[in-house]
Amino acid sequence: MRLPEPVIACLRTLKSAGYPSYLVGGSVRDLLLGREPEDYDVATAAPPAVVRELFPRTVFTGPKYGTVTVLLSRPIEVTTFRRDGPYSDGRHPSHVVFSGDLREDLARRDFTINAMAFDPLEEELVDPWDGRADLKRRLLRAVGDPARRFREDGLRLLRAARFVSQLSFQLEEKTLSALKAEAGRLALVAAERRGAEFALLITGPNVRAALDLLVESGLMRSVVPELLAGQGVRQSRLHPDDVLGHNIKTCSLTPPQLELRLAGLLHDVGKPERWEEGPYGRFFPGHAARSAALVPVILRRLRFSRRTVRTVALLVAHHMFFWRAPQGLAPVRRLAAGVGWENFPAAIALIQADRLAIWGDPEAAGVRELAEAAAAVEAEHPPLTAADLALSSAELIAQLGLKPGPRLGALRRRLLELVWEDPGRNNKKALLDLARREISTSSSSDDK
Repeated sequence: MRLPEPVIACLRTLKSAGYPSYLVGGSVRDLLLGREPEDYDVATAAPPAVVRELFPRTVFTGPKYGTVTVLLSRPIEVTTFRRDGPYSDGRHPSHVVFSGDLREDLARRDFTINAMAFDPLEEELVDPWDGRADLKRRLLRAVGDPARRFREDGLRLLRAARFVSQLSFQLEEKTLSALKAEAGRLALVAAERRGAEFALLITGPNVRAALDLLVESGLMRSVVPELLAGQGVRQSRLHPDDVLGHNIKTCSLTPPQLELRLAGLLHDVGKPERWEEGPYGRFFPGHAARSAALVPVILRRLRFSRRTVRTVALLVAHHMFFWRAPQGLAPVRRLAAGVGWENFPAAIALIQADRLAIWGDPEAAGVRELAEAAAAVEAEHPPLTAADLALSSAELIAQLGLKPGPRLGALRRRLLELVWEDPGRNNKKALLDLARREISTSSSSDDK
């Protein structure tokens, strides 16, 4: 794979000055996997002061850890070879010691697949921990003593699950055992760091295995403990899984978009508080509203953005949508009105995933017919609010002698409902006729 010119230029400048320098970390891993790295990190024997002298534009982004961001046509993080002091806070070393030893620098890293260095100018791969072999085996193995690695930095526990999701790797046996033993350390990590890592995990292609790992290992207690209340909570006869399993399965069946995956995971999180027994088995009245109410509690704790919280709560609140083609498109139009055009595709995707998690078979779940109905509604683009009607409040007042107030508002909402049943009614003449009919019907009812 051809590397970006700024990366080559950065390495060439450092090496020309006499300092061994290598690509390190995730960029090497991704290159060996045939992926385009998002970022390129460089490790060098050059001290930070020398790095700043060699390049005209730099930012000293990590003075404590020897990191200088070199500003070429793209920013490149350059960090001096180092060994770490003790990790007294469970996240960061209390101090670092700069060294000229690349292998010493690689030995402090989390997993073998991230502990390789590559010099593209000499085409030299430095791999003291057999990371390349683990890549081929699709195995996630800690560097050295796995328990020590996790004690040094509790976020590595969640990073392990994230790599399971993103790369579809399995954890090596000793690494998995240490992860389970040290799972409680994740609670010591700042909430925003847990949230950021979880956002990467939940959008990965192997998210179901990663979420199962969080549950099995005990890590979920420090991420979304509310989900665990659904473990062992059986559902109606239609559901093959308990509430927790259904939430995880639904999440895995949604497209890999952050808000949608979060909505899939949390759509039934309120069920354990809302179950009742009925003649056809267990049911959960009001669970959508309760789940939507829990969304802000969970996502704000993990420091997700206000926009993400609002969107996920909206999708969860509207996920209980029972529809089949014979009902016509009016219910689908109402759904669009409830979530808005911006969120309509995501709402449909969540409902499809929820159905598919229950039925298994796309045809039985009605996935195709719901997609076709949604496409038809998007194509016709009906009004979603009374303000979108072809007849304004002012025109209703002028034409029918109405007065502003609750009665006018109720009439406009009724007209909107009638247009959802038949969008062809959204023209001034038809709406005036409908309004007169509604007023006449209302007056007749009042006289009785």
